[in-house]
Amino acid sequence: MIWRAPYEEGLLKSLDEVIRKTPRTDVVAGSLADGQITYVTRSALMGYPDFTTIGIYGDDPRYAEIYARSRFGKSDLGVNAKRVEGWLTEIKTR
Repeated sequence: MIWRAPYEEGLLKSLDEVIRKTPRTDVVAGSLADGQITYVTRSALMGYPDFTTIGIYGDDPRYAEIYARSRFGKSDLGVNAKRVEGWLTEIKTR
């Protein structure tokens, strides 16, 4: 799942705060200072890893991107899209 939107100041920080509160989620690489962070979220039952990368890209115009994907298998059955939509909803309701 790939989500993109025009860059807004503070968006990456807000995403990072929400994602870090997600159960079974850890930072794998990157930082806010780097402008890109990759997380791993493990499934509750089997511990399968899903990776999510957030970042700010482009020059003019700049845009924010969330790239969520499963590590194994052909389909995640919509789990990553649902997770990302939940994060975005939480940010909007702040």
